Amino acid sequence: MIFPWTLLLLLSLTSALPDPGKFSFTLNSTLEYGGVSKNVYNQTKLRIRVNCHSDRGVRVGWVIRETQCWNEYAFMDRTAFPVYYANPQDALAFEGFNNASASYLRFPESYQDCNGKITLPYQENGKNSSNPIGANVKRVPGALGPDYVDYIFNHTGDYLFIIHIQGGASTSFLATVDVELEGPNGYLSVIDYPLLVFYGCMCAVYIIMGLLWLVLCSLHWRDLLRIQFWIGGVIFLGMLEKAMFLAEFSNINATGEFTPGLIFAAEIVSCAKRTLARMLVIIVSLGFGIVKPRLGQTMHRVVFVGALYFFVAAAEAYLRIVKPKNDLSGALMTAAIPLSIIDSSICWWVFSALVATTRTLRLRRNVVKLALYRHFANTLVLSVIASVVFMMWNIKFHRLEECLKDWRDLWIDEAFWHFLFSTMLCVIMFLWRPSQNNKRYAFTPLLDAEDDDMTDEDDPYYDDKVSKRLINGSNSKDKTRRDEDEEAADTLKWIEENIPESENPLPVIDSEEEIETTKFEISKMQ
Repeated sequence: MIFPWTLLLLLSLTSALPDPGKFSFTLNSTLEYGGVSKNVYNQTKLRIRVNCHSDRGVRVGWVIRETQCWNEYAFMDRTAFPVYYANPQDALAFEGFNNASASYLRFPESYQDCNGKITLPYQENGKNSSNPIGANVKRVPGALGPDYVDYIFNHTGDYLFIIHIQGGASTSFLATVDVELEGPNGYLSVIDYPLLVFYGCMCAVYIIMGLLWLVLCSLHWRDLLRIQFWIGGVIFLGMLEKAMFLAEFSNINATGEFTPGLIFAAEIVSCAKRTLARMLVIIVSLGFGIVKPRLGQTMHRVVFVGALYFFVAAAEAYLRIVKPKNDLSGALMTAAIPLSIIDSSICWWVFSALVATTRTLRLRRNVVKLALYRHFANTLVLSVIASVVFMMWNIKFHRLEECLKDWRDLWIDEAFWHFLFSTMLCVIMFLWRPSQNNKRYAFTPLLDAEDDDMTDEDDPYYDDKVSKRLINGSNSKDKTRRDEDEEAADTLKWIEENIPESENPLPVIDSEEEIETTKFEISKMQ
């Protein structure tokens, strides 16, 4: 059994990091084509700077192409640039695309001196193009300078910019191309900008959750359970994670550039939160602090699994940062597959432990704790169902589409898992919230009764017991042996009718550590 989001992880490894707004690449006599693809908002400013160095002139040409299909550019590498440059009217990357799905501006190459800044050739409205974008791309005239805008996109869409610089037969050159795409709200793309707003909202939600949990813990600090400290740790790491992702997206939106240290720190905090959350679910399922006072050697296995998951998740996050976006290399997949196997093992362990814990509580007839664990199990089952439904929807409408036209909704693919985790955390907070009744859920060394708060008056057989005591008290000392035998027989009959038998009676001892201690004490007595 595997976590549903594990499969989606393998399908969407390339959508974790946002697109930058500033790009720079180098062209020379062996690498003549360069390009940038990005989806942008209406009124996005395009700045292009080309600096060339050579003792001879070069030929320069460029193309701007818009597509209706997001997946046409999503997994494209630079080897496709010459094809798109030569035939911008054709959609050659994937089957199922048609010529009507794209529009373009293409300009004939012009000969220019390669001794400094190069001005790209341009004609108004692409009059020399048979299928132009036309008014979608508008040139902005003005003097060259740091704030000079070359072009403005008048239409929200997914665009591809390709430049070609070619020297003569014996000409060697070195050209540096800098491209900036700044939208009306910043440098983030159409897909990534909603995540900036989402992380801001989630950061506020976690702050409220943390303050609420802190207030409840301070009000009932004398009766806190150990499991409630674990929940507080998950809330704190979740709040820190959302704050760091918000800082990462805000930095890219403001500067257009990645800050590798900030991105890696945010990913490490995210890995720590996911690790602690999985360890929390495991120990809750095992009944830590509720059915068992300690986990003994099992706790060492929980820590080992948590450490293993953290290091594998951190390695996968590092590869996503250092590898180019949309990279599907073997190294990235090699790191993701062990992560999915660990997640699968954790899922199997959690549900197996839940079955054993609920069985123990059912045999003990502890109604209060059994209801608590039933709600917890129902929450996990509903989360799995929601994950499966969303995964199927995502695969059908986002992954299997040959021409994905609803690409503006792709930000939901990443936001959904954060929202689902936060919802599960809220349910766990509600079930294990600090209150005056904390002791009802705490472990007690004796076998649990039908209800922790049950008194003698609540016992349905209380009247029978009182009656028997009165009858026994009123009997004289000279009662015959026959009457005593009849009373004993009645008592045994009442026990057989009202106390159920159990094939596997529960031991009073609840942990492996206490079992070993008991064996040691018995050995000393012999």
